[in-house]
Amino acid sequence: MSYKSNSKLSIAIIVSIILHVILIIILGYRAMYDNDVNYGSVNGNAIDAIMVDPSVMTEQYQRQLKAQVSQKQAEQQRQQQVDEQAQKLQEQQLAQQQRLKELEKERLKVEQLQRQEAEAAQAAQLARQKEEEARKVKEQLEEQKRQAEKQRLEQQQAELAKQKAEQEAKLKAERELLDKQREETLRKQQELAKQEAKAKAEQELIEKQRIENERKQEELNKQKEEQAKRQAAEKAAAEKAAEKAKKAAQAKKDKELDNLLGGLTSGAPTPSGGAAARKGVSDGELNKYKSLVQNAISNKFINPNKLYSGRNCVLDIQIAPDGLLLDVSAKGGDDALCREALAATKQAVIPKPASGFYNQVKTMTIDFQPK
Repeated sequence: MSYKSNSKLSIAIIVSIILHVILIIILGYRAMYDNDVNYGSVNGNAIDAIMVDPSVMTEQYQRQLKAQVSQKQAEQQRQQQVDEQAQKLQEQQLAQQQRLKELEKERLKVEQLQRQEAEAAQAAQLARQKEEEARKVKEQLEEQKRQAEKQRLEQQQAELAKQKAEQEAKLKAERELLDKQREETLRKQQELAKQEAKAKAEQELIEKQRIENERKQEELNKQKEEQAKRQAAEKAAAEKAAEKAKKAAQAKKDKELDNLLGGLTSGAPTPSGGAAARKGVSDGELNKYKSLVQNAISNKFINPNKLYSGRNCVLDIQIAPDGLLLDVSAKGGDDALCREALAATKQAVIPKPASGFYNQVKTMTIDFQPK
């Protein structure tokens, strides 16, 4: 690259010198040609000599002097221009010589740089050769290392293959054992599922039986309640009929006695007899009715003898003429029994009281004891 640049620079310098030489030759030729042509002429034109008068000659002489003066001035100007051009050319030649010297210095520097580059290239070549030799040595060492590593890996792979075969055999044995255990577990699970299904079926059967027993128990309780109601109604009717018959008999006796006494006692019963009759009717029917109410409440208890044996609760009950419960409250007794008694009373079907003693039982107090 430096050599080519130096060659191009030398060619440019030679061409420049040749052009300057041609320019100098042309200028010199023009200067010589102008002097030869203008010799003996005014402004470059030939003067023909003719005979004229003195005044004309004088005028022509003056014109000729002026022309010569003008010519000299023109020559001086041309000479001055030539000198200036020669000076410029000399300066250009000096500058060109200086440039040539500088170019020569540059060429020497370039040659020196080329030598240095050549030396550097030679040094680099030697360095590359050394590096190549070192690389080859390194590659040989690495190849030896790779061979050794390859042998070591092959040994490891063989050892790993042996271990893998042993592990696979061990895993196969363990898998077979697990399969057997899984089959045994599955069999046990199936048996357990069968047992659970059987137990579930038995439980469902027991639950069905329990529900059926509860239903039957409810029907039995309902039948007992209805029977108790019928018995109470029949008993009340029988008592009412007996009471009515007793009253009729008593009235008949009173009438016969009045007839015998001549009507002295007619319409005026003895105080003791009438009070006794009213008291007997009230106490008997009242106690029987309260007993029916207590039975109706007891029927709503479940196994009360086991939980509340020996306990009591005083209930204050208000009923309608048809036996409808209007209000119930506990006035004393066992708290737990009172809670159950209140709930049972609200669920119980209280029998309808007789119209003859409704006023006496519409608000009644019962000392309740579960039966």
